[in-house]
Amino acid sequence: MWKTLQRARAVLERDRAEGLSALELAAKSGRYLAELAAAPFFLRGVDSVGQGVRTLGRPRIDNLGFMSIGAHTLLRSVNVPVELATGRDGRLEVGEACSINYGASLGALARVQLGRRCRLGPYVMIVDSEFHDAYERAKHPLPRPVVLEDDVWVGAKASVLPGVTVGRGAIIGTGAVVTHDVEPFTVVAGVPAKVVRRLDPARFVAAK
Repeated sequence: MWKTLQRARAVLERDRAEGLSALELAAKSGRYLAELAAAPFFLRGVDSVGQGVRTLGRPRIDNLGFMSIGAHTLLRSVNVPVELATGRDGRLEVGEACSINYGASLGALARVQLGRRCRLGPYVMIVDSEFHDAYERAKHPLPRPVVLEDDVWVGAKASVLPGVTVGRGAIIGTGAVVTHDVEPFTVVAGVPAKVVRRLDPARFVAAK
């Protein structure tokens, strides 16, 4: 709880420094507390929920396997619910201080893992299975784990497909379809996604 209060205080001080009025600060503080209070109820189907997790709106949880959400993560189901699902043998692990925006869908039949401080834009899809074979529709392909390492940003409507590992600090552009591993500190875009820029790790500062 102490870490949660420290984090809330840091956010408040940052907003005050940015010039928000007292009324705006009060409204934002109230919203923050409401998100904290709602999370235990909306996430009661999750096996492990870290301290300070917040929910804005109600996410859709379908957990038949194992699911965990790290401390200080925010799920924003403002317009469309965030969807988190696991199959009977699936593990879905969301790291600390992540942000998952509305309409995002994460599905694990084997394993989907997000590292710390990952940011997912609206309508992002991350799945470890294609669910049906292209030619034999009744056949279910074997799932292949998906891993996003720390500090990965995924743009709106992007898709990360089965078997992909996205390296630390990488950025996936809006609408991209990622079919192969992404190296750390690169920017990828397009269908299928290709490298369009390389970032300098020495200049990297993790988002707080």
